[in-house]
Amino acid sequence: MIADGRIARPAEPRSRTALWLLLAAMVLWSGWFIWRTSFVAGGQRVFCLFDDAMISMAYARNLVEGHGLNWARAGEPVEGFSHPLWTFLMVPVNAVGLALRYRSLLVQLLSLGFLLVHVVLVRTLMLRYFSAERARHWLPAALLTAFYYPLTSWALLGIESGLQALLTTASVLLAFDIVHGGEDRHRLLLLVGALAYLLRMDMLLVVIVVQIYVLAHGGVRTRSQLVHWCQGAAVFAGLAGGYSVFRWLYFHDVLPNTYYLKLYRIPLTLRLARGAWTIGQTVSEHFLLLAVAVAGVAALRRRRPDRGDLHARLALLLSLFLAACAYSVYVGGDVWEMSQLVRANRFVVYTMPCIFVVINALINEAASRIESTAVRRRFTVAATAAALLSADGLWLAEAPAENLKDLTVGRRPALVAAQVGNYGGLRVLQGVLGPQGVVATASAGLPAYFSDYRMVDVFGYNDRHIARLPVALPPGPDRYLRYMPGHMKRDFDFMFAQYHPDAIMAHCFPAWQLLRSGYRPHDGGFWLLEENGRRPPPAPGGSPPTPRPPAS
Repeated sequence: MIADGRIARPAEPRSRTALWLLLAAMVLWSGWFIWRTSFVAGGQRVFCLFDDAMISMAYARNLVEGHGLNWARAGEPVEGFSHPLWTFLMVPVNAVGLALRYRSLLVQLLSLGFLLVHVVLVRTLMLRYFSAERARHWLPAALLTAFYYPLTSWALLGIESGLQALLTTASVLLAFDIVHGGEDRHRLLLLVGALAYLLRMDMLLVVIVVQIYVLAHGGVRTRSQLVHWCQGAAVFAGLAGGYSVFRWLYFHDVLPNTYYLKLYRIPLTLRLARGAWTIGQTVSEHFLLLAVAVAGVAALRRRRPDRGDLHARLALLLSLFLAACAYSVYVGGDVWEMSQLVRANRFVVYTMPCIFVVINALINEAASRIESTAVRRRFTVAATAAALLSADGLWLAEAPAENLKDLTVGRRPALVAAQVGNYGGLRVLQGVLGPQGVVATASAGLPAYFSDYRMVDVFGYNDRHIARLPVALPPGPDRYLRYMPGHMKRDFDFMFAQYHPDAIMAHCFPAWQLLRSGYRPHDGGFWLLEENGRRPPPAPGGSPPTPRPPAS
């Protein structure tokens, strides 16, 4: 392969050894992380994902068990997920016959596999297109990617971020192969783009940015390239359009319900204000890395105008990160940023490896100008260490001690800790209510997956009426700080009248309203319809209680 007119030599054996050692360290660290996400309940070890991922697991389980793609196990199916490909990847996980408490482990191992392949791709990208004359270092970018806590933790908690990062880096590598390597890989690039779109519709931004790069830099020069690009575009349109047809026929809607919940009838100014605030938090937590990346690329462009191809490649990487930031601002950010437990949200985190590659490329460029081999090596080690400490919030961050606890997994991952209480509360509810009933919940994933209840989500993830309501937020100068995307629409009276829940696993209802509606608090942390509270649990082998049917 050719990079800036130089032939990229094959990697040395010790380079491959370093890669294997890095991957082995990743496996060990990830294994410890996965173990810390599990817990013991009733004398049994339970593996569980972050609650949002458990929503998709509930869809997959219900499909395998004959209920269709239906989270609620009742009524017309509603598309309450934003990642079709990720949800469908969970179907075989739920079809293998393992006990429910083990199935999440398979998803975590699948995510780990994607993370490992992604590190290999980052290394390939560095060696092929960002090697300097006397500095062919790939380890800084690979190390930063492997142990960047926000990306790895999101992925191992069951979120699709690991696969997003893999598809993004693969798209960049294929685009460079086309433009700078002279290879005709348009069909493969657009197939990867189609998979990215099916993984999350908002990854269309990645597809657009990459295709603009390919077309603007002469990636379609010959007739055969044009034909292959058209063939790839047809595959993309076929897969994307095919799922849109499926969505219309199956869910009877043109967009997922999550779109209406998080964007429909929510003022743009409110979303932009909160989105700008949250992206400001992310930028401040990664300020050193981002400042070095932007300033370094600008300085390189000014001092070395002859390196136009290198500038273009670095610009693509920065553009992908900026596009993700802009999208995060547009949608108002993610709800979990308000907990101050997440240093990079799900809409941005998968593009952070692009920044790591830029940092590595700048390290290589600077190191290549150092005559002494020993000094060059010390500089590379010091720059990599500084970047790693900055990326994981151990240096120049707001809470380095807390970030260190996260990185060493000295405590249970924050976004899973609540699952222990949710699981315990669900077991108590099952002992009181029995195995069947109608349950309203604000934690839509775990209770739906680990029970056979007919579910109601109080925030409207699976209710078209609630998702299309205006946001329930009073006016005020700090309104944007109180806005929680996806959790601000509700209609309690409608929910009680429509679904008649037997129990409520949520703390967002006014107590007076629940008491007036005939519910009483239970020591298990839920509210139980008074008549159900007097109902004895079914005898072993007996018939389960009959739940109230929802109103027609």
